[in-house]
Amino acid sequence: MNNKMKKIFALMLCVGVLWSMQVHVKAVSDVPLKAKFTYGSGQEVPPEYYNSMKYQYYTYVLKSYEEKGYKVANSQTITIDEKSIKVPKGKNIRLEAGINGRKDPAFIWDKEMPWAEWNFDVSSEGLYEIELEYYMPPGSGNSAVRSIYIDGQVPFYESNNIKFNRMWHDKAEPVVNSIGDEVRPSQVEISGWRSTKLYDSSGFYSEPFKFYFKPGKHVVRLGYVDQTIIVGKFYIKPAETLPAYDEIKKQYKANGYKEGTKTVKIQAEKAVIEKSDPTIRRESNGDPSCEPASSINRKLNVIGDWRWRRGNQSITWKITVPEDGLYKIALRAGQWWKDGLSSFRQIAIDGKVPFKEMEEYEFVYNKNWRTEVLKDSSDNPYLFYLTKGDHAITMTAKMSYLAQIAQSINDDSLLLSNIIRDIIKITGDTPDPNYDYEFMEKIPNLRKDMETLTKNLQWKYDFLKEKSQKLPAMANNFTTIISQIKDMLKDPFTIAKRMNDLNSAQTSLSSWYLSLQDQPLVIDYFIIGAPEEKITNSGSNIFQKLRATFDTFLVSFKKDYDNVGSILDKKTKVNSVIDIWIARGTEWAELIKEMTDEDFTPETGIAINVNVLPSSQLNAGSVNALMLSIMSGKAPDVALGSASNSPVEFAIRDTVYDLSKFKDFKEVSKRFLPNIFIPYEYNGGIYALPETMDFTVMFYRKDIVSDLGIKLPNTREELYDHVLPVLYQNGLEFYYPVDFSQFIFQHGGSFYTMDKKKTGLDTPEAYMAFKECSELYTNYAIPIVANFYNRFRTGEMPMGIGNYGLYLQLSVAAPELAGRWGIALLPGIKKADGTIDRSNGGLAGQCDMIMKQSKHPEESWKFLDWWTSNTVQTRFAREIEATIGTEARWNTANMEAFENLSWNKEDIEVIEEQLKWAKETPNVLGGYFTGRHINNAWNRIVINGEPVRDSIEQAVEDINREMKMKQEEYGVSDNAK
Repeated sequence: MNNKMKKIFALMLCVGVLWSMQVHVKAVSDVPLKAKFTYGSGQEVPPEYYNSMKYQYYTYVLKSYEEKGYKVANSQTITIDEKSIKVPKGKNIRLEAGINGRKDPAFIWDKEMPWAEWNFDVSSEGLYEIELEYYMPPGSGNSAVRSIYIDGQVPFYESNNIKFNRMWHDKAEPVVNSIGDEVRPSQVEISGWRSTKLYDSSGFYSEPFKFYFKPGKHVVRLGYVDQTIIVGKFYIKPAETLPAYDEIKKQYKANGYKEGTKTVKIQAEKAVIEKSDPTIRRESNGDPSCEPASSINRKLNVIGDWRWRRGNQSITWKITVPEDGLYKIALRAGQWWKDGLSSFRQIAIDGKVPFKEMEEYEFVYNKNWRTEVLKDSSDNPYLFYLTKGDHAITMTAKMSYLAQIAQSINDDSLLLSNIIRDIIKITGDTPDPNYDYEFMEKIPNLRKDMETLTKNLQWKYDFLKEKSQKLPAMANNFTTIISQIKDMLKDPFTIAKRMNDLNSAQTSLSSWYLSLQDQPLVIDYFIIGAPEEKITNSGSNIFQKLRATFDTFLVSFKKDYDNVGSILDKKTKVNSVIDIWIARGTEWAELIKEMTDEDFTPETGIAINVNVLPSSQLNAGSVNALMLSIMSGKAPDVALGSASNSPVEFAIRDTVYDLSKFKDFKEVSKRFLPNIFIPYEYNGGIYALPETMDFTVMFYRKDIVSDLGIKLPNTREELYDHVLPVLYQNGLEFYYPVDFSQFIFQHGGSFYTMDKKKTGLDTPEAYMAFKECSELYTNYAIPIVANFYNRFRTGEMPMGIGNYGLYLQLSVAAPELAGRWGIALLPGIKKADGTIDRSNGGLAGQCDMIMKQSKHPEESWKFLDWWTSNTVQTRFAREIEATIGTEARWNTANMEAFENLSWNKEDIEVIEEQLKWAKETPNVLGGYFTGRHINNAWNRIVINGEPVRDSIEQAVEDINREMKMKQEEYGVSDNAK
């Protein structure tokens, strides 16, 4: 190299170093400090620290109102009718009269309208609340969600998620099935106009949101987030201040109210009028003192329990009062969750919270059932004035003082995430424990951030110690994290080898943030009692519990727990019975059985027997219940939930029906994506109907991608050239699971030849696909193995490829990332015509088969036709999610039903577009070895450094040998006799 070239090289090196330093300086921004403030408990909170969220919590807004001396407005309610609504230019506002009995026109607001505005004039400054009338049209069953802007500004963080709930109730009373257990009734939406004030969707705050308005013109804009809603009148009301109980008592005395003299008991599970969430349901509790007792057979004798735990979930009961008067209210309740922490409920009578103490009533932790009389801290019962007749009691889950702990933990988690990111930018993903990185010198705010973190964790420990019945494990975890961080502050050299401690702390904080928001409570019955009535604490003794346990033990010898009981009406005419085996949980099977007994059997005369098996028991390839039943001639008629590779394996052995021979198969198949049938095809036939499906998309952290200025890649070329360099320069990584299907499909190759007798991996397209797939890990340093979920949460892998399972994980178990992650289309290959090929495999999930031994194939086909229909799959998806929660979202293969699931609007658009590119791999004779040999070839290249061509040629030889052997075994080879 001559001197001129050396100078140019040195100059380029200097520029690169300076540029990387600039990137680092930008990433490690200064941490602003804000003034101290005091929570309502009187305890001082340490200085607020860096929060990566763009907007402040509503907590801080309330504090600023107090500091500035803002008062409740002295004004009349401002009513804004539908004529004053403004929408974006080019959009037509839809107004319609007569909706659900309403004479006045109402605003029909669907996803085509991105926002709507309400303009008004304020004559008196002060604090106001916003209320509106709304009607939820029939739809997916989800709540409507809107964001709010005041005079063009986002007022606080929680304003991006304003919910308008639907209301639900039981369709009927529980029925007793054929094995003596009560079966939960299905849920029915209660339609009608409602009026609600705007409040937070998580139950962090007991009051509706308050907004400060100066005199003059103002505008409130609501932005569309999810679900169609119909809006009536819009109100700006002076903020309401609830009186304390002492003031209410004076009113009682002034009004001359007398005490009630009669006492009534109301069974909580039977008196429900409505609930805000269909997942809240009747439950069975085996305690002998519950009414009615549930020991030998299941009785749905309580309501609430663990499913009534999320913020702002509400239940409303009807109570009947025998005479006018003052009454005390008691309830037999259980709160044995939360490891020593309390649960809270807002209690309203006839839609109104009667006094301040009912905004967040505390139910303390206790391991046993107890009869709780609503009372003050001195054990004096609160009295409620109730007139003779029917009244409604509404209890809504709130967080009370735990909200401030949860918000602080979320801030701690975000701060710790930034600390970890700053460290990784210096060390990379594999720190050298023996190297002194001089963290404190290179990361200016690291010491201050760590000290702030320990102070805040110590404050939370002290707070929980004072407030909880027993010190929860959470508090002990805080002390462990404090000790670890203090040790790192004493000796910064150890930080590099203690990164696992920081990652574990991040995971723990995220888990505690999630668990703190749980507010479970279970209720057996209510007592509306006269003030002088003595209400005793009812519970079961040790002998009653032993007797109940012994009775349950005896019943277990004769009760069939695998068989799902029937609720079929005795008047229903049954012409035939088919046996169905289901590889899913009992709750899934019970719902299927309930739906068939209600709809399918009365309509067709075909009854079903349902048996529940573990998932592995309906698959080919191993000795299991289904294989043994086939060998013994006792196979079921239908198998639900089998793996996608099983139908062809059974078809090869002539043990399943070719469904394509049924006359209406083509019509039924239109419900699904065409490519999803590829794994079920064999020798011209199709041997299963798809039940569930998967999707693959790119996940990304919105906050990190935005901070780094990364543009989401459309092609892998953009990924290689633009995204990966930025990530690597900041010590971050991209996750790409080893999925050869994306590469071979996008390069135009295939796994097998057209006749499916040989592998298709010996083509130039397959070679290019394998070369790129391997170089992703050899040349571009994509990690071979990683826990993407955990590293995505910590921010170490802010981008990567994942599937439906990861989507659910992040939706359910990563609340600290709410609003901070998204999904995008897979990066693909740009074709000559300019289109981007994003093809990928892994589409097919579980499937349904009719066994060849079935004596009722036509009846079985009618069942599968009914089961996979749009309406049935939509209902099943909604009810299983309503029963179990979001974590049980049914990823149905029926496309119309799939679109009806509770998707975020932005997400479903991405998923639907990606599904257009979904393909599948056929199952062939000997194909079970294809994946193994592809993995072997990949390992030889990536791990052993073998040339791509040599490795893939060996894989082709191995795969073809296995396929030929199997073809000869089953007599389909060209060489077979």
